[in-house]
Amino acid sequence: MLYWIFDLDYTLYDIPKEIGFDYKLLKNDTQLNYLLEMLPFKKYIFTNGTFSHGLVCLDKMNIINNFEKIIARDTITDLKPNFSSYKKFINLANIKDKDKCVFFEDSIDNLIQAKNFGWITVLITKQNVINEHIDFQFPNIYVALNYFLSKINKNKIIY
Repeated sequence: MLYWIFDLDYTLYDIPKEIGFDYKLLKNDTQLNYLLEMLPFKKYIFTNGTFSHGLVCLDKMNIINNFEKIIARDTITDLKPNFSSYKKFINLANIKDKDKCVFFEDSIDNLIQAKNFGWITVLITKQNVINEHIDFQFPNIYVALNYFLSKINKNKIIY
């Protein structure tokens, strides 16, 4: 099975961190909704934010129906990149050793830990970063998802 795992803040929306977060900046995102709908298999949110924050963000962006579950800091009582947060996430999402996971994240530290679990790591940032733990890097989630969708052939990612 293939799992698509997404961080929430600054990964699924493109609000510059220096502006600061405001729920009013989140809008119905029909493009992102379409791209997520096109991805086969299960999709999860894995966030250091709270569960209620995740619900509000996904609802405002109108993408909530694309996700099986939001796994947040108050769900697992630990924060990424702590090893235990990933173990708890894996258990809650019922991910098996043979499963593939593609993790979209804006934090290098969180991707480094994900790589330790054998996940395919995708950094979302406008900066050029070179790190052996990062498999892919894209300036935003739209470019990233379009790339992966272009590589899917009969429900398999081709590298």
